[in-house]
Amino acid sequence: MNDSAKTLAKMKKAGKLVRLAQRKNGPKSYKRGQGALLRTLLENDGVSQRELVSKLGLNRASLKDVVRKARRNGYVVIEKTDEKKLYTVTLTDEGRKLAEKHETAQNEAANQIMSALSADEAAQLDAICEKLITSCKEAGVDGKKKGRKHHRKGRKHSRRIR
Repeated sequence: MNDSAKTLAKMKKAGKLVRLAQRKNGPKSYKRGQGALLRTLLENDGVSQRELVSKLGLNRASLKDVVRKARRNGYVVIEKTDEKKLYTVTLTDEGRKLAEKHETAQNEAANQIMSALSADEAAQLDAICEKLITSCKEAGVDGKKKGRKHHRKGRKHSRRIR
């Protein structure tokens, strides 16, 4: 393994540990599903379905399922608008409290993790990450979900009952 591969392996391990630390100290699902919906609504409450589709990167059917679950849990209210087949999604008081709690937990976890670095080191890390992101994008890797479903189909189910 050459030096570049070793460095990238360390970055991968650090990324995994950061994710685990954030899960330990905060919400488990704040990037997908109801957590992502609550985070988005905390920033832009009362947005339409169309806006949520583009902000969350979900298709309309998936968004509809997530919104239904959040509504069942009492986190959001769905309100019809004047336009045909258009509704807005608004946080309830319970949903706002939960979203703010999750946001606070994520920020505390991030602060705890980044406390190992000085301000200069954090700025250097940020600049280095931006360079790596740019390099990957220039190489044609953009991080879109293209091909992920195909990869998951090939996995064997580890929870099979035999």
